[in-house]
Amino acid sequence: MVSKRLVIFVLLAVFGAMILPLMSAAQSNRFDVSAGASAVFSKSSSGNGTTDSPTNSLGFLATARYRFNAKHSLAVNYGRTQNSQIFSTPPFFYRIQGSVSEYSGAYMFSPFETKKLEPFLFAGAGALVFNPSNTFIDGFQVPVAAVRQTEIAFLYGAGVDYRVHSFVGLRLQYRGLIYKAPDFSFPGFLTSARGHLAEPSIGLVFKF
Repeated sequence: MVSKRLVIFVLLAVFGAMILPLMSAAQSNRFDVSAGASAVFSKSSSGNGTTDSPTNSLGFLATARYRFNAKHSLAVNYGRTQNSQIFSTPPFFYRIQGSVSEYSGAYMFSPFETKKLEPFLFAGAGALVFNPSNTFIDGFQVPVAAVRQTEIAFLYGAGVDYRVHSFVGLRLQYRGLIYKAPDFSFPGFLTSARGHLAEPSIGLVFKF
């Protein structure tokens, strides 16, 4: 019969083996997470006799980053905003209300770091998910067979972290996303053009 002391010793040993690497990583600030708000400015796209003019909106952005060393790191991002895609297909105007979700990853480069400031550049790719909810034609809500659509997006940008405490900072950044304008698999909405989201953002970053 295994004694309670042996069981406790084994559990403590396993726990120690799991927690020590994390503590070591934390001491070198290899991880950070951030959350904040962004202003989402959308570029109009035109083609095939149709113009897609998305509305501007506010959004949420969360990022988790792992550092390989002081200059090189990888980040994963999640973002979300609510807006409308307004399609002009004369003689009608269609308004598709819904959400846009971002799932992306990026390589980040930090050229230098001071006691307070850490500027960075990043580039990567991911997906934008356009999820329609309500549809309108010339201001009247009507059922339109618009379906959820996912488009590949290319991400680029730059920013800076300003340290306000040993493990807490303020993150300011500009993000750009280039993607194929959505058509929601609806005849007449296809522009075959590129869209662009410009996202200045501000948030808090926590370093571990």
